[in-house]
Amino acid sequence: MTHDASSHFVVLDGDDAGHIAGYPIIMDIADPDRVFGRTATVCIHRRDRFPALMTRPVLLDDQGLGRFYGWMPASLHRLSIRSCQTNAAAGASPAIRVRRISEARAAALIAVWTPRAAFRALRLRAAGSVKGFEYRVARLYDALNAPRYTAWIEAMTEMAPLTVSSADGREPPVFVSIVGNRPMQTDATRQSLALQSYPNVREISAEDTSFFTASSKDVAYWMRLPAGMLLDEHAVAHMMAPLLADPTVVAAYCDEDRVDARGRRFQPFFKPAWNPPLAETGWLAPDGALIRLDALKGVTDIAGTASGDLLTLASRHGKIAHVPRVLLHRLTARLPAQPSRPKKPLGETKVSVIIPTRDRADLLSVCLDGLFNGTRADDLDVIVMDNESREPETEALFARYANDRRFRRLPMPGPFNFSRACNLGVAQARYELTLLLNNDVNPIDPGWLDQMVAELDDPNAGASGAFLLFPDGYAQHAGVTLGSGSVARHSFHFRHPRAGEDYGLMAQRQEMSAVTGACLLTRRSLWQQVGGMNEEQLAVAFNDVDYCLKLRDIGKAIVWTPHARLIHHESVSRGGDDTPEKLARFASEEKYMHECWGDALRNDPFYNPNVSLTAGDWTLDAAPSSLLPRLPGLPSRISQRTVG
Repeated sequence: MTHDASSHFVVLDGDDAGHIAGYPIIMDIADPDRVFGRTATVCIHRRDRFPALMTRPVLLDDQGLGRFYGWMPASLHRLSIRSCQTNAAAGASPAIRVRRISEARAAALIAVWTPRAAFRALRLRAAGSVKGFEYRVARLYDALNAPRYTAWIEAMTEMAPLTVSSADGREPPVFVSIVGNRPMQTDATRQSLALQSYPNVREISAEDTSFFTASSKDVAYWMRLPAGMLLDEHAVAHMMAPLLADPTVVAAYCDEDRVDARGRRFQPFFKPAWNPPLAETGWLAPDGALIRLDALKGVTDIAGTASGDLLTLASRHGKIAHVPRVLLHRLTARLPAQPSRPKKPLGETKVSVIIPTRDRADLLSVCLDGLFNGTRADDLDVIVMDNESREPETEALFARYANDRRFRRLPMPGPFNFSRACNLGVAQARYELTLLLNNDVNPIDPGWLDQMVAELDDPNAGASGAFLLFPDGYAQHAGVTLGSGSVARHSFHFRHPRAGEDYGLMAQRQEMSAVTGACLLTRRSLWQQVGGMNEEQLAVAFNDVDYCLKLRDIGKAIVWTPHARLIHHESVSRGGDDTPEKLARFASEEKYMHECWGDALRNDPFYNPNVSLTAGDWTLDAAPSSLLPRLPGLPSRISQRTVG
């Protein structure tokens, strides 16, 4: 192992790194001199990919010992560990050992540590989904890096506490109402309130409505705490930080966990940035939120209004910040969220549908039949963008619909370019509501399009996405998580909706950073406003993510609904990105996305910085990517004032 000038300890390089490329590895770290501190950063250097450097945090114990599990990319050409310490003893050098293991050994380790998850992955294999099995095994192997929650808490408490103050040195008052009729739990909550580091905290009664009226003329803040919810010592200080730093922020909430009678913490609940649909059903559960009182003007029943509804009302007057720290601890479990309810469109469902295709009449015929015979709609305008189809079966299919006024075939010669096909199709659309649809997608229920249209009844919504399932019932698309993989991945990919692995999110309408273009409903006017899809830099991959981010950049929300369900065979008609030409094109598309949207890709507001983008799906990470308060828009993070 060598130590270069950039504080990287090079573990393997060149041919030595090539020996482990494409394989699972185990890396043992012994750092008694604490060169790496509490967290080591494993650096994976890739050739001909973007970004070239991928990092993974590893939590070390009190003795400086740690273990990293990782499935190395085929493009690996160097493996190193980065040191963030500047005060290590002269000559100190950690001991690092790397072992390449077999895929069978990796699967065995997963089975030992997470037998239930391993069994679910095996069910995918038994169902014939080799791709799904391999995907889940790779993610589960990455998830072996998830630390024990108690060890993670110890590491987090080593971070310096935050002290905040207003610009003129005053600490505005924070009034707290404890609600509930359980005396012992009320006393425990009151005791945690008395220990707050923020100096200006006072308890009041939630029923004292005269207080809210009298205090509205001054800048003051209010928190409602259920009896049995305990505050971290610095909870109020942390949540006051974004409120003091940005006058447009009117409320803040944080993450939470459970605590037992002995003070042992467990079951962390990491939340996304402000997400109105999730607050509406109670999934977000923003109990213990801090709200600026003047944002609640006109609310007649503050005591009886649900926490999520209070934040929704406050959001009409400003922004809602999320503090990604576990600052609240519940003695009792939070109430389960209700699944979101289907919506009904306000007007008629008249939609233009754009379907790029090249042959594969077997897929396209099912797709068209699903539209014309399996979809409830007031009118459809189906535009098939034909990219040089030549097979007789395809010509026969087109002839079958030639006299149907709802069907048009538009030729698109040249190399396949999904963005160009969509741009040309939208330009010819008859209706304002325009749906992008892959030729390998077909509906399950006839009301799916009504549900997507209903989401766009909200003038703040720019696009809606659907719940896409593989034919075997596993999730293909439940929204998109930015930063997962190189650019973005589908959320809960290859997870089953009834397996209990999704924290209830696959039953919830929610705002997302992006949804897949395989089934994306938007407005033609918005498409034209942001310039549609990028034909030059994003011919095939990530054009849908780019389009959604452009919508969010002009203040439009992206909404995913579980009530529009369709089957998706996922790139069956196009094939994989496995030739040198396709791999080069994919790397170029990765590069463009990071150059254009790098900060957004690193900070998805609808994920949580305490959970892993590598293992995915809300798995605890060894270290947070950021602890700054977050807002749902672009950019996703806001600054905070810190003193001390």
